[in-house]
Amino acid sequence: MTSTQDSLEELRALTEAGVTLTSELALEAVLQKVVDIARELIGARYAALSVLGPSSEITRFITSGISAEEREAIGDIPSGKGLLGVLLHEGDSLRLETMSGDPRSGSLPPNHPQMTSLLGVPLIFRGRIIGNLYLTDKTDKRGFSDHDEDLVRLLATQAAVAIRNAELHDKAESVARLEERERIGMDLHDGVMQSIYAVGLTLEDCVERVDEAPDEVKTSLEGAMNSLNDVIGDIRSYIFDLRPRVSVVADLPEAIRHLVDDLRINTLIQTSLEIDGELSDAITQDQALALFHITQEALNNVAKHSQAKSASVRLQASDRLISVEVRDDGIGFDPEGEQSHERHGLRNMRDRARSVGARLHLVGKTDEGTTVRAELSIGAATEAHE
Repeated sequence: MTSTQDSLEELRALTEAGVTLTSELALEAVLQKVVDIARELIGARYAALSVLGPSSEITRFITSGISAEEREAIGDIPSGKGLLGVLLHEGDSLRLETMSGDPRSGSLPPNHPQMTSLLGVPLIFRGRIIGNLYLTDKTDKRGFSDHDEDLVRLLATQAAVAIRNAELHDKAESVARLEERERIGMDLHDGVMQSIYAVGLTLEDCVERVDEAPDEVKTSLEGAMNSLNDVIGDIRSYIFDLRPRVSVVADLPEAIRHLVDDLRINTLIQTSLEIDGELSDAITQDQALALFHITQEALNNVAKHSQAKSASVRLQASDRLISVEVRDDGIGFDPEGEQSHERHGLRNMRDRARSVGARLHLVGKTDEGTTVRAELSIGAATEAHE
């Protein structure tokens, strides 16, 4: 039971880090949250996060576990010598039981708290070290474990994406970079955020049932862990400038099937899926991704807002046309209402459709359910009509 509860807490912390990543663009706020979560998750007394400039100099140094007064008394941010320099130049994790026993270790500056053990993990984006995450001295006085290192690596991955996203936000004067940031933000919202939300639903259910049905909770936790592994894969793909899991056109029907399965498992909504026809070889990867994310956003709306008892998805394909329709029997909504665009992610869906020349149809009425339908003419080059 203790192991199950520990896993729940770890999953909660990782979920919180993921939500921070997708909802915050201010770099300092993102990094502070990541370093705080890392320290709490691992059970370390101190934690720090460095961000490197273009010449590998430390430009930001965020700490956790010491007060603002203590941080000010230490003085300037580190210059990257000693063990910090090892992480900067070698680009690999560093784990030490006793820092002072390592010949590469330098002396601590005045007013710096004494530290014994160290776990350091680099932040790598597209093959370049852009920072490092450090933790020292576990509160239980044990050394850092392999499991600790794995968890910190995951957080470092999230922090690397957060830095890139925030840098793009700061440089929004460049139209090309602004478009890239918006693409990444949309992909993170439609992909990573929705997956994390589904895991959150599972964890809420686990919390309620952990005492009365531990075996069922264990199974649910295993599913949640698998989902988080998929999310981690998506985040890593951004680091190497790749796209999410839908990597080939042939994967689209199966990817939509997984979305429907996730909705059923995480919400207990009765679901059905109908696939009619085979995808044309002429459909592009961008078109397949757009249809996937539109379906994902529509199903997320079913889970979050519809209060539906049942939902259906229909994928129809021919040589010249492909369409995806998501229908539910929930409370419905007005697609043109004042808060609909933000609350239901309609702007993202419409932007997705428009970007590949698809048409997006939204039919919703209070207490009569909602239907979302995206239609794409193969080879379409015209702008979508809403």
